[in-house]
Amino acid sequence: MNAFAGSSFHLVWPFSRKTATSLVEMSFLLTTIPKYDNGYLQLLLKEGEDMKGIIRCKGHCEKCGGSFTHVPRLGYICPECKIIPRRFYIDLWFNGNRIRLFSDKTGQTLDSYQRAQNLLAHINYEIKNHIFNPSKYVNSELKEFWTSNLIEKFLEMKLPLIAPSYQKDYERMGRMVKDFFGTKDVREIRKLDIINFKTYIEKKFNFKPKSVKNILDFFKTFLRYLKYDLEIIDNVPSFPKIEVQPPSFRWLTSEDQIKLLNYIPDKHKPILMFLMLQGCRPGEARALKCKDIDLRNETIIIRATFSNGIYLERRKSKNAITIPIHPEMMDFLKERVKNNLPEAFVFVNPNTGGPYSENNLRNIWSKVRQKANISSSFRLYDATRHSFASQLVNSGSSIFKVSKLLGHSSIKMTEKYAHTNIENLKTDLKKLSLTVTKLSPGEKGQKIV
Repeated sequence: MNAFAGSSFHLVWPFSRKTATSLVEMSFLLTTIPKYDNGYLQLLLKEGEDMKGIIRCKGHCEKCGGSFTHVPRLGYICPECKIIPRRFYIDLWFNGNRIRLFSDKTGQTLDSYQRAQNLLAHINYEIKNHIFNPSKYVNSELKEFWTSNLIEKFLEMKLPLIAPSYQKDYERMGRMVKDFFGTKDVREIRKLDIINFKTYIEKKFNFKPKSVKNILDFFKTFLRYLKYDLEIIDNVPSFPKIEVQPPSFRWLTSEDQIKLLNYIPDKHKPILMFLMLQGCRPGEARALKCKDIDLRNETIIIRATFSNGIYLERRKSKNAITIPIHPEMMDFLKERVKNNLPEAFVFVNPNTGGPYSENNLRNIWSKVRQKANISSSFRLYDATRHSFASQLVNSGSSIFKVSKLLGHSSIKMTEKYAHTNIENLKTDLKKLSLTVTKLSPGEKGQKIV
């Protein structure tokens, strides 16, 4: 006998393909079928098994707060309160990516189970015919979590805070992230995605480990921005470790620097001698103004720098530092401060009448290097700042003091200048002595010990 015989609904057995949509019909079906015809419920569960994707509902029962029960082909309902949800979405995997769709191509919200069913059937048709494009379905709510959109927001925040000379590198790394992750939901990024990203940049760009590490560090900073600033993600996935060989710094002794001065034109000697004797960065020397020289206390305040031709009222490490004036620079600095206004630059290029540019110093050093027969890979930075720090450390100055002179934020940054000086080692070895004054190699076959 038909389990529904005598009911006021006059439903025909078996049911037609048209799904019951009213609350009364839904409630009756979901509460009656399990009791009277479990076989038909199993039939409903099997329907749609070949379909890609699942229809899910958003939220909980507004009356009891419980979860909705799902019966495929019929919908969701709260078994206790007989309430059906009002918002749905489609959850599916496509080309290895999880996609959640909350609206159709027209932007219509999935406000009924029937609408979600129709959309899922159409999506499966497109997948079967290889014409499915997820981006045509994603609404503005989901686009907010696209990696490509959030990396743009990150760059807008970050670029004004970094030196102009590094901005192009940041933009370039941002493009790499966008090209690889695209519309990937940042909430779905896992360690495997980061490993795949690492492989992608290694193979496509043939980068060295140091460059790969820089890009992954950039991406880690981006994810931390999402976690701590925007509070979009709960955790930052762990990143693969990249072994990077520490750079080998080349440097000159003071004797070598004295010889090098013979190849430098007199008009350019002041700024190059300042770099050798004070150890600051070229951009900081170029940005030095007369107001930064304190002749009474014989000190210099390093607070500004040039970056990509732009004068910045902050140095690389942001905090200003005060260093003592080297005695050999005192007369020159007194003359400059005495005859100029506080805002005047200390070092002026006699060829232009303005401060030295980065290209000015690079060209001057290139000519000096060629005359002195120095390798083209030996930079001005090596002949000045690196040599300054290396000479001090290897002459016995403490790492702490050298770190202060360089303006480093941590001593670890200074430790790279603690080169092994072979002459000092020879001197130290002489401090060791044995009582034996002469060693004999011994007779053939005779044991020495």
